[in-house]
Amino acid sequence: MQEKTDEQIKNTEWANWLLEELEKRTGRHDIEVIAAPYSNHDVLISAAADKHPIVSFHSAMRGDPPRIAQALDYTSEMLQDWLVTTVLHDKAKQDCLPFYERLQGEFPHMLHEYNVVDVGKHSVRVTKADDKIVSFFDLWPKMTEDDVKRLISHIKELEATLHRENATYAEMTYWWN
Repeated sequence: MQEKTDEQIKNTEWANWLLEELEKRTGRHDIEVIAAPYSNHDVLISAAADKHPIVSFHSAMRGDPPRIAQALDYTSEMLQDWLVTTVLHDKAKQDCLPFYERLQGEFPHMLHEYNVVDVGKHSVRVTKADDKIVSFFDLWPKMTEDDVKRLISHIKELEATLHRENATYAEMTYWWN
């Protein structure tokens, strides 16, 4: 059995503390908290298949109390209005469907997954496994034609990097409003 590293132990302890804090603030006891070592965002909130909230905090902010406070405030607000949050997210995901379908048409040889992230920081990643290429990207409801073209360009560039470098993973983060 593989032993946990000191960093993994610290992240687990921190995730447990975050969970306790969120339970106190929201009164919810169905929250799942993860401390993620790799993330493009300080906090990401998603819903599990059974609709309970999953909150992923970027462990790099563990020693930054102002960032933690801001992430906890944001998360607490989202969780207190969880039903509204999930309804709004589902609506935003539906609003992004035409962008997703356009990207599917541009890259029919790829599998695609997307997040709806309506902030200025976005990411796009292309991976290769077992001769399949998968793209992961952020969409947002107020995307423009230029935003879609930019995303298409990024996916093409990352796919070319995979082939050129014989890599299995290429990613970029970009800021855009």
